[in-house]
Formats: sequence, C-alpha cells, structure tokens
Amino acid sequence: MPGRSFVARRKALAGTLATAGLFAGLETAEAEGFAERFANGACYSRVYSTDHLAAHPGQQVARIWFTADPTMRPDDYAIVLKFAFTLRDGRFYQSFAYCRADGSCGTEGDGGRIRFTLRGQNLRMSIVDYLIVEGEDFSPDLMQSDDRVFLLYPAPQAECG
Repeated sequence: MPGRSFVARRKALAGTLATAGLFAGLETAEAEGFAERFANGACYSRVYSTDHLAAHPGQQVARIWFTADPTMRPDDYAIVLKFAFTLRDGRFYQSFAYCRADGSCGTEGDGGRIRFTLRGQNLRMSIVDYLIVEGEDFSPDLMQSDDRVFLLYPAPQAECG
C-alpha cells in the first residue's frame, strides 16, 4: 500500500480482519445445521437427465444420493451418511461418509474426502482430494472426471436406497 500512512494501512487491515471474522462466524453458524439436515430420515439426491449427460460427456455419475444411516454410531463424528452413486454405464457403488459438524467427511475404506456446504435448502457436495468407492470393482476416481461437485436436492426417502 504505497503512499498510505502506517495508521491508514493498519485501519484497513483491521477492517479486513473484522469482516473476515464476521464471515467466519456465518460459516460456523451455517455448519452447525449440517448434521440436522439429515434428521428424520432426510434424503438428498440428484438424478441427471439424458439431455444433461449428453451435454456433459465428461460426467460419469448419472445418479447420486446421501442419507443418514441410523444403524451406524457416529462416535467421534457428528453424523454417518450412507451414500451411493450410479455411473452412466449402470455400475452402482455404495459406501459411508463419516462427517464432522462442519460438513467435512472421510469416506469408508480410505475412499477419499468430501465436503458439504449448505446452499439454502440444498447441499453442495464437493470432492476434496479423490473419491473411489468399492462395489463389484472399484469405481473410477470421480476427481479425475467432470464429477467433482454435485448440487443435491431434498428428495423423498425412496430415492435414497
């Protein structure tokens, strides 16, 4: 910040840090509602149309869903989610995600890390480093395709299974 006094630079920095603190507080408040989204058997799902898949040839996932698994004890986690996806070629993969209150999750069997953020009534799920799930074989790493981020919508429980 050439040409500005030390006091002016200090005030500008303090304002920036205060604003960052406010936004950090909003993220924390938002994160506190993550696990509660899955109460009472809630389901979040996305099914892609044939037209969407034709317009996105690099995308492999045709359907994906997440729901809480009431049979799993979270232990050190806020919630354990059961999830599955179907690739456009019909192969099906299912696993578990062990999630903290901030929406960061590790998947079963060192299958990778994912992160949820709240988007109004929806959830945005993004792959952090890789996502490989075991089925009859191992899924492709979704991080290596056009499947790195999913916007999931509330859905009837019948869509999560």
